[in-house]
Amino acid sequence: MDIAYLLWLQGIRESVHPFVEQLFVVISAVAASKALIVVPALLFWCLDKRAGRYVLFTFAIGTLVNQFVKNIVCAYRPWVRSADVHPSAGALDEATGYSFPSGHTVVSVTLPGAVGWWYRKSIPVLTVVCWVFVLLVAFSRNFLGVHTPQDVLVGIVVGVLSIAVASRLLAWVDAGEGRDKIVLVVSLVLAVAYLAYVYLKPYPMDYDASGALMVDPVKMQVDCFKAAGVFVGAVLGWFLEKRYINFEVNPKGHGWKRMALRFAVGMAVVLVLYACTRPLSLVLVDDRWCELVKSFVLVFGAAYVAPLAFTAVERVRYKDV
Repeated sequence: MDIAYLLWLQGIRESVHPFVEQLFVVISAVAASKALIVVPALLFWCLDKRAGRYVLFTFAIGTLVNQFVKNIVCAYRPWVRSADVHPSAGALDEATGYSFPSGHTVVSVTLPGAVGWWYRKSIPVLTVVCWVFVLLVAFSRNFLGVHTPQDVLVGIVVGVLSIAVASRLLAWVDAGEGRDKIVLVVSLVLAVAYLAYVYLKPYPMDYDASGALMVDPVKMQVDCFKAAGVFVGAVLGWFLEKRYINFEVNPKGHGWKRMALRFAVGMAVVLVLYACTRPLSLVLVDDRWCELVKSFVLVFGAAYVAPLAFTAVERVRYKDV
């Protein structure tokens, strides 16, 4: 039935104006963009620190769980299961590896979706906009033929569970002294166990008619190592910032010029760190470790190094720091 649904959408996609397909390619691409890290960064640094922390945790948990499930199930893409499925060429570059669950859907739920959920009472319009985007991303993965309905549905479930876990976890941390240490230690242990599992587990070794592997297990491990880097970077950065910086966010009291300066300094730090990680492939031959370090540096930079930098600037420029 899932393949029949994709074929029905494929018929629609092939009969409508190409603009419709390109529109969904763009919507889908936005969900996979590295630029989305600006969402939790802007909240965390300048607008609402608790909201930013919550969205960052939600994203880190969802990314880790998504890759974990992918590498447990090892489900092939729809066009591997049925030669009748012809995915959109514009979506193929971002449709690599295993299919279940949909990573794009998980990201859309754990970033814009989490923002919408946080502000569901204070800014309900924002919640509607964010969740409409989530549904558009989920539908786009089906419409473009790169995911089955169950892929996106489980992606939504993983994202929603990540929202719930992050909310409960952070509430628990805030309710007691020293609980952040427990979260840090448990998270590091889980990350090590996770990496050991995805590195050592057996993977399907199926070949297509040309003799090429349908899915290269090493490439799937790369995505898992990247997710581990995001997770550890988020938790460690949050812990160090909480313990040793603990900056305040008060847009009205501090003034928007100050918040703009903070955002500019923070983004400059993140971009410099990102640029510095580019040559890592020359040092770390193994792509798995290379991507782990890159993702760790990017997220850790946003969570800890950027606050370290902009608070230093504010000590010079303002007297109340």
